[in-house]
Amino acid sequence: MSPTRPHIPRQGEPHAPPLRRARLRNGTMAILILLVVAGCADGTRTPSARTAVKEAQAPISWTHYDVPEAPAQTAELAAAGAKLYEENCSSCHGATGAADGVCAGFLSPQPRDFTTGIYRFKTTPGGEMPTDEDLFRTVSLGLHSTGMPPWRYLLSDEERWALVSHLKTLSPTFAERGAGNPVDLGTEPTNVTDEMVAAGRELYIQAQCGKCHGETGYGDGPSALTLVDAFGNGIPPRNYHRAGDFKRGHTLRDVALTIHTGNNGTPMPAFDEALSEEQVWELASYVLSLAESQFAGGGTPAAADFGEHLGEPDVVVKLMERHWKYIPDLIRVQQGQIVRVEFQPTDNGLGVGHGFAVDGYDKSAFINGAMVQRPKSVTFRADKAGTFTFYCATQCSTGPLHPKMNGTLIVEPAES
Repeated sequence: MSPTRPHIPRQGEPHAPPLRRARLRNGTMAILILLVVAGCADGTRTPSARTAVKEAQAPISWTHYDVPEAPAQTAELAAAGAKLYEENCSSCHGATGAADGVCAGFLSPQPRDFTTGIYRFKTTPGGEMPTDEDLFRTVSLGLHSTGMPPWRYLLSDEERWALVSHLKTLSPTFAERGAGNPVDLGTEPTNVTDEMVAAGRELYIQAQCGKCHGETGYGDGPSALTLVDAFGNGIPPRNYHRAGDFKRGHTLRDVALTIHTGNNGTPMPAFDEALSEEQVWELASYVLSLAESQFAGGGTPAAADFGEHLGEPDVVVKLMERHWKYIPDLIRVQQGQIVRVEFQPTDNGLGVGHGFAVDGYDKSAFINGAMVQRPKSVTFRADKAGTFTFYCATQCSTGPLHPKMNGTLIVEPAES
């Protein structure tokens, strides 16, 4: 049940003042790599559980993602983007991009306010505007540990380019300033050596990164509780031991890029003029050496295939979440049938996904923590006749959204 998609042709200072770039002088500036961003709402296409879970096992790197060629910037493209934005993004980011959608209050971190022109995830330094390719990467890949899903699973390349075209109309800053120039990261080291990590540790100490991130990188430095972003919101420093929380990605290049560019609108400054190319790679090497576990996208084949021991299903239900509602919200089966529910959320809820459970079927029909890049399935036998309520097994919110995450399962009695 997908919305009508607009045709997209194929062919060949409300802006907050940027924080000053840091310079390493007498070791006074701390490096605060905070990878925090917005949430977004929904989508439409449903990949198979097996395919999506397999893809989710590989780390997604923002900086290594190949951006396809953009279509020509036309009025039709922008109009298509506006329609796609209304259908898929406005519930979190708001109709005008002011981060005031119906779902916004339940997201942590809060959705990006596009009207300000403040963007964090980009290849350009400091307060410079992102490139179109930067926007396309974030739309396509989403952001780890947030409600922002990876739209590459749900929208085509052309549709994501149309969204980029529309996003640039939500703030006058793009027209006034234009995109910045990407930083040059140089050649990425082929191997991270113990010497590089040790040198990075010395830079970490010299720059007094521990004031925010803590001496051992757990995000518990003495300044940690005092940090705020450009909107006045408290913003905790990154805990480097939790690689899965690195919003852009946890590869060496992802971390090096953040050291270069900083995160506009946060206390994290750009170090593109403060450190040499070699020092950036060394510091990034040390940061990654602290990670105790690597992000794998979540989910396992076992979770996706729960209940498969029952054999081939008699009924397969393609269940989707859209705007914190189930589609379809009525499932009708026969008593005794083996039912497989393949559940694909179209947003990541509060950053922990959505679920599916059925009153009266207890643990035999239960899914928890399904996300856009991590659809899950459950197979169960409908052995009890009657009318049952199914609901989100992951707490979606405490306000008006969670009560809407329910539907009806009707199990019709078997014929005698």
